[in-house]
Amino acid sequence: MKLRHICMSIILVVLLGSSLPAAEGDGGYAGAFFQIPVGARPTALGGAYLAISDDGAGPLFNPAGLAGLKRPLLASSYRFLALDRTLGYITVIFPAKGESAVGVNWLYTGSGNVMERDRRGIDLGRTLSFNHHAFSVLFAKKFEDYLSAGLNAKYLHATFAEMTAFTVSFDFGLILYINQFFSRETRDLLPVQDIRVGLTIKHLAAEYSWNNENYIHQFRDPSALSTDQDDAIPLEIGLGGSARFFERKLLAAVDVRKNNKQDPFFHAGAEYMVSPEFAIRGGFSDGRFTAGTGYIFEVGKRTLAIDYAFSTDKVDEGSEHIFSLDILF
Repeated sequence: MKLRHICMSIILVVLLGSSLPAAEGDGGYAGAFFQIPVGARPTALGGAYLAISDDGAGPLFNPAGLAGLKRPLLASSYRFLALDRTLGYITVIFPAKGESAVGVNWLYTGSGNVMERDRRGIDLGRTLSFNHHAFSVLFAKKFEDYLSAGLNAKYLHATFAEMTAFTVSFDFGLILYINQFFSRETRDLLPVQDIRVGLTIKHLAAEYSWNNENYIHQFRDPSALSTDQDDAIPLEIGLGGSARFFERKLLAAVDVRKNNKQDPFFHAGAEYMVSPEFAIRGGFSDGRFTAGTGYIFEVGKRTLAIDYAFSTDKVDEGSEHIFSLDILF
């Protein structure tokens, strides 16, 4: 009972902290791509996924959501971005004993090639590109009927213009299953089912250390002194909620995320199961409207989920299309 009281206190504290209004004018920081919803289903739901996270995109939102996995999962997603950018992931998760799961995730992103110019705008005949890889190992476990927890241990590797930087960081996540606080008889009578609250803390200890010695000596003045720069990824705290309505046909979710450098980000979305196999989705993600669909079907003993999402542009960079495939073996 004491653990239940602690969990409910955490919810109240984070709710009060996340009620601050967001403001415009936030600048860019290291790891900004982590703020882009990854995966077709989460994107279509507007990025409101902290209290769901039960598929291949789960490690990138809340690892605790995969604690209930019953079958091995292989998943992949690719986001078609404008301006020759790339963003995608591959996930492999295995269920383990005691309502737990272990797995790995590879998130990759890149900027494509950009012409390098001097201060006068003259083309120097070279191209620059930024590439980033995040390799994570996941562990998730359901400790009680009403509580699951998860951990991501991440190795981040970035390259830019003959420079390389890397760091190690950690993500922690919790999911509370609110319906489990009621008796079985009461749960069956509730008009709202599968009420969940997700809480995450991300990018702990994530800080790149850059050194431009290789670039300076190769393309500038070999006698010039190199410089160092530390580039921290802002620590992020997130709170999300989700619930099902109308005999579990409608799923609604809301997230609020706040890091120590920027104002809160708001995400909301809904999914309606037209049939047990076919879903339609819509959402709102920090100034963008999103929509999508998903289809689940069986191939032998395997279950396949194909998802698509469409995201409108935010600053005239072009709309985006996202595709995902999850396979349960």
